[in-house]
Amino acid sequence: MHSYLRSIGFSDIKNRRQLTPITKEIIANPTTKNIVTVDADTRLVQLNKDFGKHFGISLVGEMDIDNTISFEYYFPYVRSSFIMNQERIYIEKHGDKESYAGVCEDYNLGMTLIFFLTNISDYTNTKWMNYSNHLITKAYMSGLSTSGKVILDIEQLPPANREHKCSSVNRNKLIEAARQGDRSAMESLTLDDMDIYTQVSRRAHYEDILSIVETNFMPYGIETEHYSIIGNILDCSLCENDYTKEPVYLLNVETNEMLMAIAINEKDLLGTPAPGRRFKGEIWLQGNVIF
Repeated sequence: MHSYLRSIGFSDIKNRRQLTPITKEIIANPTTKNIVTVDADTRLVQLNKDFGKHFGISLVGEMDIDNTISFEYYFPYVRSSFIMNQERIYIEKHGDKESYAGVCEDYNLGMTLIFFLTNISDYTNTKWMNYSNHLITKAYMSGLSTSGKVILDIEQLPPANREHKCSSVNRNKLIEAARQGDRSAMESLTLDDMDIYTQVSRRAHYEDILSIVETNFMPYGIETEHYSIIGNILDCSLCENDYTKEPVYLLNVETNEMLMAIAINEKDLLGTPAPGRRFKGEIWLQGNVIF
């Protein structure tokens, strides 16, 4: 079973027999239904069914020439209104099924960002219509979590926030210059990293690491789309799964200047979320790319 079903309120689904009535409900009453031509004999089918506010399950499969549908896989999703802007987003196919990942270089994170593509039918349609996908730059970002906790925020003065934004812009310019081969930019970035390391090492002797690091975003485990994050909670709401009646938290989180919506089962979140506090946990990163 998909381990992130519990994130949207299906924590008691343990086997395929328990999932069968849910898939039947999705097929009978989908919220959205997309059918896209793949080739002369085959069409891709993606059915999305909302089981709560902004979250649900998607079924993906194929329809043959006889209009027979065979579903290949499913995945839970949560929708977001936060747009991530990048210079370029590449779409790469997973090897084992008709699913895709979005890949981009994020200067704020200083790493390659990889996320699961949720609007598969839209991408398949662009390929069939021979649209150019080389200039994809925007995506709605979201995440599902099965383990998290609420921690206190770090008090910062407004001038510090302004200085942080300016330094972040300058750092992004240096990273871009370094990618173009500018040795001066490379040296400047190296010196900045050494200064940060020295400051953190000094403060770590008498401060807790969570009082030093405000936000954090780093790969988690061996799967490419999974990350461990610490982020500021901008807004939160407690919703209910319409099918199971399980409570689900929807969190709007900012981490390393990236905004996203996160869904987590109430029983998997330690603490009470509120704007101004922080979320610490592991997420499966998803993206709805704007083509």
